[in-house]
Amino acid sequence: MKLYSAPGTCATAMHIALEWIGKPYEVEHLDYAGMKSPEYLKLNPSGVVPTIVDGDLILPEGMAILLYLVDQNPDVEIGPAFGTAERNELHRWLVYLSGTLHPYFWPHFTPMRFTTDEDGHAAVQAASHVLVDKALTQIDTHLEGREWMVGNAKSVADAFLYPMANWAYDLEKPTTKYKNIDRIIRKLAADPAVQKVHKAQGTSARVDLTA
Repeated sequence: MKLYSAPGTCATAMHIALEWIGKPYEVEHLDYAGMKSPEYLKLNPSGVVPTIVDGDLILPEGMAILLYLVDQNPDVEIGPAFGTAERNELHRWLVYLSGTLHPYFWPHFTPMRFTTDEDGHAAVQAASHVLVDKALTQIDTHLEGREWMVGNAKSVADAFLYPMANWAYDLEKPTTKYKNIDRIIRKLAADPAVQKVHKAQGTSARVDLTA
């Protein structure tokens, strides 16, 4: 199994899931040019990460990859079983993370794509921050009294939240202001599998684990 990823991106979630599974895998980290190369575009015509290759299967899209990993590895319990109420919750939060929270960050990172006004980038980013706050507040409220995003154990939903919550530590209202999210991110940052992923990426956790 091979994962195409890029350090610090949402593909970090798939990398974490593979570490939790514990089976042999390979990761290739791509830069922007690599994502747009003819070879990679044959695998993922969108020219973005992640993509996973497992035998004859070529699967882009983070949420699809995470669900595939859950279903192919039921013994490691990184997500609820199909047909259960908790599995419906997993679908709900993976869709929310992928389709709502993740796009809210796009204007923050690439404001030039959302306005033709060269002087309007700060305003675009400010609008992004309002939306990110809205989504993180909803997630934080959901996490009140819960140990993890879904059920009583860590799952791919927590892994998916991890990179995006890490991005938000840099915002004017940082992740530390969302106490329940921050609590989960700290637990994940202390996870040996997550630390191994950071080492492979050449990145580091955004939280001070000694605090």
